[in-house]
Amino acid sequence: MEYEKTVLYFLEKDVVRNFGEEQGNKIFQRASKLYAELVVTTDYHKSPTYERQLRKLVYPVIAYYKTLLAYGYREESALGLVRSETEKAAKESGERLASQMRPVFPYSAFKRNIRNFIEYKFPSSGWVTEGLQVKGKQIGFKVTKCLYVTMTLKFGCPELAQIFCEFEQIAFEGLLPQVVCERGGVIARGYDSCEFCFCKGERSKKKKQ
Repeated sequence: MEYEKTVLYFLEKDVVRNFGEEQGNKIFQRASKLYAELVVTTDYHKSPTYERQLRKLVYPVIAYYKTLLAYGYREESALGLVRSETEKAAKESGERLASQMRPVFPYSAFKRNIRNFIEYKFPSSGWVTEGLQVKGKQIGFKVTKCLYVTMTLKFGCPELAQIFCEFEQIAFEGLLPQVVCERGGVIARGYDSCEFCFCKGERSKKKKQ
């Protein structure tokens, strides 16, 4: 139940650097306490993937954001601080995904394993996905229930949902160049569903820096 085991494992050092040692330590300790409370009071429905998403990403972000608000930071400032941390974590997540894909991992293999990929990224205990279509160089599906929207609404911070969407968008860049992720409307921005399309990329295409 420690931040060191989450995607924000670097948060303690960052808040001390950003707010000074005394204030930074206070903020981190309060966020850590709230994070621990969220972790131990949740029913994970015996789903390891659902538990992983909440413990490693959703709860540490919510706990940090709620702590900043409690310390008097305005919503805009708190969102900016949280976004900075999640972007850092998303880039690392994308790098891990890229190392798993490897240059020799073809689109065809990704396509064969798409159902496993969807369950890993969008576990059915917290998400609802519909309309999976696998045709040639495109894979499409919709998310009609989003864990990020559900949990941020539950804890009174729906404005955080878009930050989680941004996290996924950045992390999915780790699929390049073999697989390109394109997105349509998203629930967090008022749409009825999130539309995902994974397309075959060009092997020779260089990943954007």
